[in-house]
Amino acid sequence: MKTPIYNFAFLSLLFLIIACEGGTTFTKTIDNKSSESITIKLSMNTGYEESFTILSNETKQIYWDDQLGRFVDETYSCTQSIDSIEITISNNKTLNKDILNSENWQKESKDGRNSREDCTFLVTDADIE
Repeated sequence: MKTPIYNFAFLSLLFLIIACEGGTTFTKTIDNKSSESITIKLSMNTGYEESFTILSNETKQIYWDDQLGRFVDETYSCTQSIDSIEITISNNKTLNKDILNSENWQKESKDGRNSREDCTFLVTDADIE
């Protein structure tokens, strides 16, 4: 008769441990402050692949991933999980700013049990020729 009580107690404890586990939410956003539209094909090393069109003066989140139990330190860069990224600018223009250079991304980090790594890549007319 005690076995169901022990099973219930064990499962309850296991649920509490799992439910309390923190992690990190990772986002990548493109902020297009230029007068051109931008098409992006993003491939992440997690297998995620998607294409986006970001209109002039539009901001669009292109990646979101919530990873339980994963935390990063100060060496995390916004580009380390990007496998490849293709960028096409309207009117046959070219982006002069290297999107795979982590120094070109703005990173906002929030530590704690529910950490965040929010990365934004800003494009202006000065970045396009």
